[in-house]
Amino acid sequence: MLTAPVHESTDRRSTTVTIALAVLGVFVTYVPITGVSVSLTTIGQATGASTADLQWISDSYVIPMAAAVLSAGVFGDLHGRRRVYLIGMALTVLGAVVAGLAALAQGFTAVHVLWAGQAVSGLGAGLLLPTTLALIAHAVPDFRARGRYVGMWATGMVAGLAVGPLISGGILEFTGWGWVFAPIVVLALAAGVVALRRLPESEAPAGRHLDWAGQITATIAIAASIYGVIEGGENGWSSAQSVLGLTVGALALLAFIVAELRSSSPLMDLGLFRSPAFSAAGFAAVVALFSVVGTMFLLSLFLGYVQQLSPLGIGVRLLFVTGVTVVVNQVLGRVAGSVRPILLLSAGLLLSAVGVLLLTGVDEGTGFADLVWRLAVFGVSMSLMLAPLSVVAINSVPWQLAGMAAAGNTALRQYGGALGPAVLGVVFAGRLDAGASQSAALHTALLVNVALLLLAAMGCLLAARSRPAAPTSA
Repeated sequence: MLTAPVHESTDRRSTTVTIALAVLGVFVTYVPITGVSVSLTTIGQATGASTADLQWISDSYVIPMAAAVLSAGVFGDLHGRRRVYLIGMALTVLGAVVAGLAALAQGFTAVHVLWAGQAVSGLGAGLLLPTTLALIAHAVPDFRARGRYVGMWATGMVAGLAVGPLISGGILEFTGWGWVFAPIVVLALAAGVVALRRLPESEAPAGRHLDWAGQITATIAIAASIYGVIEGGENGWSSAQSVLGLTVGALALLAFIVAELRSSSPLMDLGLFRSPAFSAAGFAAVVALFSVVGTMFLLSLFLGYVQQLSPLGIGVRLLFVTGVTVVVNQVLGRVAGSVRPILLLSAGLLLSAVGVLLLTGVDEGTGFADLVWRLAVFGVSMSLMLAPLSVVAINSVPWQLAGMAAAGNTALRQYGGALGPAVLGVVFAGRLDAGASQSAALHTALLVNVALLLLAAMGCLLAARSRPAAPTSA
């Protein structure tokens, strides 16, 4: 009679610890994205880095993150999610230390060391993203109850985006840019220590094995295509670097498709794309993070270089995007169950297009009040976009493929996050080279963003009208 309550209490404590570590894990992975963005002006002034070099500071984190997501879930199933969580945190610490020490070097040496540190941290983040979701799924087997905790996970992600600029901006008020990576070291170490002592192990190896051909070709496709875009903007689209990057990226994508069609345990069952809702959610995932990370990148450069704001001043203004998103997430969690997720996603994409369009009214003389209300509209749209993305992807496939659908959608999301600074940075720099003003260049890049958001919204609305079809193996 006395043992059951004790057992239930232990299970509750274990579940609470697991969920807390999962939320902390995704928080740690997203703090550097915006935290580094508001530091770019300072880093550029200190090192002489070009716009393309600054794009690589962001993308050297997001590209490994996107590539590792696909296999991280399989690693967790085979070798234990606790173990993968610890490895992810260890890589995050190592990368942040290297990135911080880069500030001790000079000029382009500092930039290259920073790229390396960001890449190591990004690899750790890629391991953590699907692992944290898998930990929640294992700790809360009831899918009806699980939605609440997945909402907490999403809030942790947005909270990381929200506080990153404030942390970095505050640090840069008092010391050099290398110290902006110190909070990541502390948070990741703390999470790793608690996980080592309290996180229970879980795995599900039955029928799983690594698809090395798929992983390698996917990584090459992601990295080469981003490289080709950035080099095209920097050196011209006919330059050897751009042509090589885009060609290798396209060939690697074809190789990935062939590898997945032949694999007995593919990273991505291409049959999933027979579902209109899954395909629409995949494209929306690319565009959503393209918009979020790309817009933050552009605004950070514009506010720093053109309006001459301090990193803390930039961070305070960007809080009206991410901070509003955190608040709206709490309200959204109470009403989301009464609205079809794909319609919610469509509304978020449309509102995001409106929010980005409003930002084309920003110029050199735009004041605080006139800027932040526009940012707040974009912040509301972020909540409507980001929260339903994974839900739409998971709900559009058979339950046994839900994990693969979530991993695929997350990988596409992170690829969009890497494309955002690359593509919008190229448009921005290209307009400047053509003689446009800083404001005109910003507006053109933002209009490209608006067009993609409208296209993604149209795709989701069309998918919402189509009859769902259960995807089969490719």
